[in-house]
Amino acid sequence: MAVSNVQTKIALFLKPARIDQRWSPLQVFHIIKSNRGIEYAQEPMTEESVDKHFRQQPKEWRELLIRLGDPALALLVQEITRTHAKQKAGTSLHAYIERSFVRQLQQLLQQALPLARELPIYHRSVNPKTGNHLTEPCVLSPNQPKLSFKVGRNEEGSLGLETFVQLDGETTPLEAFILHTLFLQRGKEYYLLSYLDHQTLRWLEANNPDDYAKDPVAFSEHVVSKLQTDYPVEVSGLLNKQEVKVPPVNAVYLSEISGNFLMLTPRYNYDGFWVEGPWQMIQEFNRNGETYVVYRDKEAEQGFHDFLQGLHPTFGRQLNGYFYLPFSEAKKKHWFLKVYHQLLADNVELIGMEMLQQFRYSPYPVQTELRISKTVDSIMHLHMKVGFGKEEVQLNELQKLLLAGQRSLLLKDHSIAILDDKWMAQYSAILKHGKISKNEVVIPQWILLGIDLEENEASTRPAISQEWWNRWTKWQEEDHTVISLPATIKATLRPYQQKGFEWMCLLAEIDAGACLADDMGLGKTLQTICFLAYLNEREANGKYMIVCPASLIHNWRKELEKFAPHLKASVYHSTQRNMEQFFKEDAQVLITSYGTMRSDIEQLQLVQWAAVVLDESHTIKNPSAQITRAVYQLKAKARVALSGTPVMNNTFDLYAQLQFLVPGLFGGQEFFRKVYAHPIDREHDEEKIRALQKMTAPFILRRTKKQVATDLPPKTESVLWCEMGVEQKALYEEVKGQIRDSLFLNIKNDGLGKSKLSILQGMQKLRQICAAPQLLGEAGYQQSPAVKIEVLLDELQHNLRNNKVLVFSQFKGMLQMIGDACKRSGIKFYHFDGDTPPAKRSEMVAQFQEEGNEVMVFLISLKAGNTGLTLTAADYVFLVDPWWNTAVQQQAIDRAYRIGQTKNVFAYQMICKDSIEEKIIELQQRKRMLSDALVTEDDSFVKELSEEDLRYLFE
Repeated sequence: MAVSNVQTKIALFLKPARIDQRWSPLQVFHIIKSNRGIEYAQEPMTEESVDKHFRQQPKEWRELLIRLGDPALALLVQEITRTHAKQKAGTSLHAYIERSFVRQLQQLLQQALPLARELPIYHRSVNPKTGNHLTEPCVLSPNQPKLSFKVGRNEEGSLGLETFVQLDGETTPLEAFILHTLFLQRGKEYYLLSYLDHQTLRWLEANNPDDYAKDPVAFSEHVVSKLQTDYPVEVSGLLNKQEVKVPPVNAVYLSEISGNFLMLTPRYNYDGFWVEGPWQMIQEFNRNGETYVVYRDKEAEQGFHDFLQGLHPTFGRQLNGYFYLPFSEAKKKHWFLKVYHQLLADNVELIGMEMLQQFRYSPYPVQTELRISKTVDSIMHLHMKVGFGKEEVQLNELQKLLLAGQRSLLLKDHSIAILDDKWMAQYSAILKHGKISKNEVVIPQWILLGIDLEENEASTRPAISQEWWNRWTKWQEEDHTVISLPATIKATLRPYQQKGFEWMCLLAEIDAGACLADDMGLGKTLQTICFLAYLNEREANGKYMIVCPASLIHNWRKELEKFAPHLKASVYHSTQRNMEQFFKEDAQVLITSYGTMRSDIEQLQLVQWAAVVLDESHTIKNPSAQITRAVYQLKAKARVALSGTPVMNNTFDLYAQLQFLVPGLFGGQEFFRKVYAHPIDREHDEEKIRALQKMTAPFILRRTKKQVATDLPPKTESVLWCEMGVEQKALYEEVKGQIRDSLFLNIKNDGLGKSKLSILQGMQKLRQICAAPQLLGEAGYQQSPAVKIEVLLDELQHNLRNNKVLVFSQFKGMLQMIGDACKRSGIKFYHFDGDTPPAKRSEMVAQFQEEGNEVMVFLISLKAGNTGLTLTAADYVFLVDPWWNTAVQQQAIDRAYRIGQTKNVFAYQMICKDSIEEKIIELQQRKRMLSDALVTEDDSFVKELSEEDLRYLFE
């Protein structure tokens, strides 16, 4: 049959994939309509085809289409090849052609975008319903996309990079588009990328950000910093990028030019970050993996620059940003000497003086006179004079130089005096930490413990008796006992515990506080109880307060009853809050939580406490927090802080705790940040580290398990008491009442023997609530608090960050919830239960045992992992919901405590106070035969329980 009514339409066909073969993405497209239907044909875009089919288009457009044709682009590749040969470029020919070809093609396509409004364009797509290919019209948009990026974290805590496309005021994830080399496709629309965006996406393909997902420093350096050159990157604080927005501290850096000129360069100290030179809005610094963005204050910097410019007539003509004078001019009429003192008076830091070579040095050694003028309580008032030859130095100026990290100063004869190492070791801390008024320095007497005053120069030692110094020296010797343990203590202390007890007593005698920072399990609680008993021997009517997390209140009461039963303890918490009752009962130790202490501080601050103990003292690491401010209001003669991790995040964590223990010794917050925290955390300044260690060593005592291993038994088993919160406890009581009523009705009707299943189910339900209410699987309990998870996470985060830990639970759901909590806290862990294939278990065990493996926590099902495993890398074991068969518990503990274990093992049963868990422990002690029966859940289980026992368990 003859073909008739043939109509041909000319268009462009877009095929971006051809770019990768170095051909044109555009071809001439024929749409042929006839009585047989629609047919399509394509032909290359050559000079002939353009002249034939697009003669109606303007000449410049026809020329552009020809340049976009295959023949023209083939010639372009040849030209690029010749250029590469001439340049002898270090880049490979393939890479060079790739870059140059795509760059020039992108420029041609950018010019051709207006054609998209004049000529129809088609492409080939896939029918989502049938999977068949479709040829249909498409749109080449004139709008150019822009890229932006965002850094995020996944559930495992790994870093990741998200790429976004900004189009028409909207921001869309890159995943919503299909990337075709130079084009982004969304549906029927194509968007031409800029060459920079194309290169960036190629670079990200070649340098996968996921390779740095677990290393924030490398992620920042190799990914974010490179992208930020050209793109906005939202990091949301995930890369430790901190903003510094503070007024600058002005400084002058002194140096010499050619040995004849003195140069003064203005510098600006922004909270420890030094900047100089022309002003710019921000400057970034990288310090030990953290990025700091410093916002410079243009007005303040300009003001100081103008001030310096006005100091000498010739400075107004010097426009280089620094100022200089001949030495002779600097000394004329004591100009520099006057400027030196003026700058110090204006709190301008002077740096670099010790580097000057031509300014001569003073021949006189430093001379120091120091004596006590008076002592008020624990505060010393010192009379101090410092001089060189006949010239006495002003103490306030000397303090400013020391705080600026300088040890040189200018004398009236224009010579430079130097403070030597010996003087710095003996006196610099006194001047830096003290309050100065003319020749008087006011400082807490405790500073004497952290400086190197020699015996023949120790004119300040009378502030603390010589007898005390003798005992302090003797205490530091291993085999001496300087203070006897109170006879009322029901315990025998190990040698290191005796030392800790004596140390607290000695510091208390000079009104200094003590931070006991021993590893978890070394007996911080026992040492503190011995200290309280010691104080009680000397002041029988003294009152003592223990402030701790709510979960540890019961533990403190139990330990006091066990080791010091003569010290009557009273819990001041929740509804048990009656100060009148505390005094009426003549109780001596008040135990409360941080939250309750903060709420009732108006009452508690009225009492003059003989001692206040802060357990888990890192709770007050933030000096601005309400809890910390409340603690500072407590009146106490003796002060003790207990924490396995007094420094959790950075050095500044120490400040609030030290301010409680030795108030005033470390000055104000800004002083501590500037002198210690920032240089140590940001710069790892070794000198500052040593100085702070020396100052704090007398007041912080830390022993690790490794240090005192010879004094420890091979395995220590303890109960870690957990106190349910109001919501969890209310649920427990409600369910217990329902079970009790139903259970005893069953026993009445069917007898004890036939009620076995009901008893087991009731006990199981109460144990699930103790572990976590979510285990009930009932609606309404999914967000209920679970004290055991809170206590466990607190230990893992704060006390056991550097220890390998095994966590056992019989409930798979409990392990899952603990795992989720670990993820949220950034704690790496392994996890297996009965569903984990044996091969996978073996793999995880092997990895956990490997030396250097950074995964510190292993979550294990009690039934699946109580036998057959060797996990001697661990030295801590937690039984979250203890199995009542003690043999099964021991088998779980012995995963860590077995042949090959070189460390001491600490095992903790987590038991909820006032719950069925506590009562079963007591029943085990009363009726030994229950030890094995209570968990086997066989026929013998109920036979060993009387109705009286059941009433006790469910009362």
